[in-house]
Amino acid sequence: MTQQRLRMTAAAVSSLAIIGTALVGCSAAADPTASESAATCNPDAEVTITLGERPTADQAANLEIWENAIAEFTDLHPNITIDDEETKYDTSTFAALLVGGTLPTTLQVPFTDIQSLIERGQAADITPYIEGDEVLSQLNPDLAKVTQDAEGNSFGVVRAAYTMGLIYNRALFTEAGLDPDAPPTTWDEVAEAAATISEATGETGFIIPTTGNTGGWMLTAMSYSNGSLVEETDGEVTTVTLDTPGMTKSLEFLRQIRWVDNAAGSNFLFDNAIRDDIAAGSIGQSVNGANIYNSLVVGRGMPADDLGIAPMPESADAIGVLGGGNIQWYNPKATPDQICAALEWTKYYFLERYSDEDAAVAWAEAQVADDLPVGVPEVPVVSNEQYEQYLSWIEPYINIPRENFTAYIDSLTDAVIVPEPAKKAQELYAALDPVAQAVLTREDADISELLQSAQAQVQDLVDAG
Repeated sequence: MTQQRLRMTAAAVSSLAIIGTALVGCSAAADPTASESAATCNPDAEVTITLGERPTADQAANLEIWENAIAEFTDLHPNITIDDEETKYDTSTFAALLVGGTLPTTLQVPFTDIQSLIERGQAADITPYIEGDEVLSQLNPDLAKVTQDAEGNSFGVVRAAYTMGLIYNRALFTEAGLDPDAPPTTWDEVAEAAATISEATGETGFIIPTTGNTGGWMLTAMSYSNGSLVEETDGEVTTVTLDTPGMTKSLEFLRQIRWVDNAAGSNFLFDNAIRDDIAAGSIGQSVNGANIYNSLVVGRGMPADDLGIAPMPESADAIGVLGGGNIQWYNPKATPDQICAALEWTKYYFLERYSDEDAAVAWAEAQVADDLPVGVPEVPVVSNEQYEQYLSWIEPYINIPRENFTAYIDSLTDAVIVPEPAKKAQELYAALDPVAQAVLTREDADISELLQSAQAQVQDLVDAG
């Protein structure tokens, strides 16, 4: 197993740092009493915390796992009482619930929003709790940068991470006479494979989703791989950059697949339901989060041996691969003892198996007993060394064909992760959806005009705050 080392681009880290510098004055980190009080946290204090994201009643299996975990956790920590609720992060209600004091002690937020929460002082500074902690101090330092301000103060814990990748059907590759163990690495090779698959099998050679903000998400990832960011920050000013060479090249690629090679199929309005068609074997290649194994194989019944996951194709000008994930957020209104207890839950529920052999083995055994996968490709949330140790613990239980994902796993050694846009990401994605749709449905679509219009639209939203 190769040592896995993930880096963020200097530009991306600088962008986040600039944001943090401008915001230190209004973040929790600016309050010296916050760190002082946090340092006095009593891990044995009698305390009650509220967890968000309780599975709903229609998710019976997940709800049972959740309730069992809470019971086990409170047995281990009898001083901690847990209340739980179904509340999830929602940008439309978050601020009001926080002001009203009704948000949980901890819940999940996306990578895209943590810097904005830091900016508005809406995330607790957890720096004193992390320093010296046996589990939290072993987290992947490159991923942890996403949760930090310019001074290196931490405002969340990365609990899961992903990078984008090329998702392909190994069975269709074989049927088309292509080598499934040598997936495309450039966009030219993707186009060649798409044309071959379409001609040889009659199935779609390559397509991306284009609705529900997914088209903009995919185009952003493709733009990174072709050399252009979609936003750039200088001081407090964020400039939306959609009409760029990288974005244009990405759209010209889609135009070629659709109108020249006739390899894009006939459905150009997919959302995440594209996964149904991928699992069914009717799409040869697509772009998506490389953490897709469970969604396709477990959730949709795709044969495990048919699924291929490869690194995101790149041009010579690539600046890196788009990455994202889930961050555990902590309520800035919580007391130090509550935050301390919430971090204990985070470690127990999301991270313990990476640092404790008994927990890793117990988790792997439970997965196998429930016919669930062990060893899926993932971006490590802990340090490289700790993740290698974890893999050695679960090796006897790995029950998926990891050899089918060798190219992707090996790529993580030198992957340069570029985060999603820090400002108005979902609005930016929404503005790009119709651009992708237009290129796939109108042969004469004016790419530059479409991008300039979308760029102006999103810039207005960014400027409005």
